[in-house]
Amino acid sequence: MNLKYLHFEIMDKTGVLYFNSPPANGFNQELVNELTTMVNSLKANVGEIRSLIITSKIENIFIAGADIKMIKKFMDGPNLVADQIHFNTDLQQVINEIEGLPFPVIAAINGHAMGGGLELALACDFRFMAKGKARIGLPEVNLGLLPGAGGTQRISRLIGKSRAKDMIFNSKLFDAEGALAIGIVDQIFDPESLMEKSLEYANKLKDRAGISISVVKGCIDKGLEMSLKEGLALEMEGLERLLKTNDAQEGVTAFLEKRKPVFQSK
Repeated sequence: MNLKYLHFEIMDKTGVLYFNSPPANGFNQELVNELTTMVNSLKANVGEIRSLIITSKIENIFIAGADIKMIKKFMDGPNLVADQIHFNTDLQQVINEIEGLPFPVIAAINGHAMGGGLELALACDFRFMAKGKARIGLPEVNLGLLPGAGGTQRISRLIGKSRAKDMIFNSKLFDAEGALAIGIVDQIFDPESLMEKSLEYANKLKDRAGISISVVKGCIDKGLEMSLKEGLALEMEGLERLLKTNDAQEGVTAFLEKRKPVFQSK
């Protein structure tokens, strides 16, 4: 795949997707289109990796949000609303697709994550953040706008309505310690060990039952949008599916034989 703004590699069943669009990995239509192509490729080749880490190749920058020059261009043009809504719809969609990937996704936040950058991280299963200079936030109110790629919805589900409103109304920015305290990120590390720790976590998952993890992820994510009764029915559907897999047979057999199971995601 010919990538201009992204770089992708596989490290022992863990995919690593780097943003590399200087100076700040700002989202524009071209980057969103390339990210969409990349995510579609990941969906089409699920068996190649067991987890995905999303990070950046630019020092002290994860993703600094939308390209402000692009927004200004929209404002100076004749189709401001149509152009901006089209862009945000595409960005929202690809972030939704990342959230729906059938394997764990880790955001390794190695620098500033503003606006759309944090919105993408919020769609990941886990957020690990570097200590130090990095700041995260949803500062769109400073521009008279709002976080339009899922920010208002995901942050409130993650940290609660009152905290989410306070954060967005006041365009609050958090360092790693503050983000951990409020519950936006799951773990924080020294900058030089962030990728090592992210890979270490991903490696713990690669030998586990991939189908089981995928089904559990779906049950939790989809179940939160359902009534408890519907969620319990979804759980039973998942259990029924897993009972028919080779991995379930291997897991039970290995337990009885007191050995480590060898799962094949089948």
